[in-house]
Amino acid sequence: METISLTVPEIIPQISTSIYKIISLTFDWEQPQILITLRGEHNEIKSFIYGGSNGTTADKLKATNLMIALNKVNLSVKSLQRRVIEQLVLDGLIAGSVSGIPD
Repeated sequence: METISLTVPEIIPQISTSIYKIISLTFDWEQPQILITLRGEHNEIKSFIYGGSNGTTADKLKATNLMIALNKVNLSVKSLQRRVIEQLVLDGLIAGSVSGIPD
């Protein structure tokens, strides 16, 4: 499974977290919305949402465009998990580098 090694470990009251992995990835084409859930090395949960019912028009457009791109991409070159983590990094939602082998 691929994980992200954070550039700066997150400190959650008395817990220092430096690795997260994707545990859930949900595409909702009707909202449109992408929900990404990560679990840290100490079982802490972090979620990110693109689009959704409370999102702006721009947020919804980004979610739609990401879903279309991820739906059409060649996953034999780079895994879906890696692409999603790289998008989170690109968007400044989390900082770090991807490591590991796809499941």
